Amino acid sequence: MNRKARKNILISLLLIIVVAASFGYYMFSKGPRDVKHSTAIEINATALYDEFSKDSTTALKKYADKILLVNGEITSISLNQKKEQIILLKTGVDEASINCTLEEEAGDIKVNDKINIKGICSGIGQGDADLGIQADVYLTRCFLIK
Repeated sequence: MNRKARKNILISLLLIIVVAASFGYYMFSKGPRDVKHSTAIEINATALYDEFSKDSTTALKKYADKILLVNGEITSISLNQKKEQIILLKTGVDEASINCTLEEEAGDIKVNDKINIKGICSGIGQGDADLGIQADVYLTRCFLIK
């Protein structure tokens, strides 16, 4: 290999390293999305669940990794193992919910309250038809919107 070819290969490798490092720095410094103050797609809990149960592939394309503002009625409030508050919203299907993991404590809410909650949609979970277990639609990094 001649000297000019080695020089071109070395310059190409250095350029690739600089581009990769720049992209890495950009991804590291941009930080997490600001869910609380971002615009969101507004939808009712029942309508959201219906879309996922009828055609989960299309619903995933439409809602996955998007910020949603979901309104609905609380069916359950609990804590997960990380001590994060979990709110389940009614969907119109027995044993199926919109499962919302909150970023901050919700405060003074109770079962049967109607709320608006904003979070990132991560899709529908796995149910088990043989056992009669319905799948939930999951929202993460949620905030109550008053």
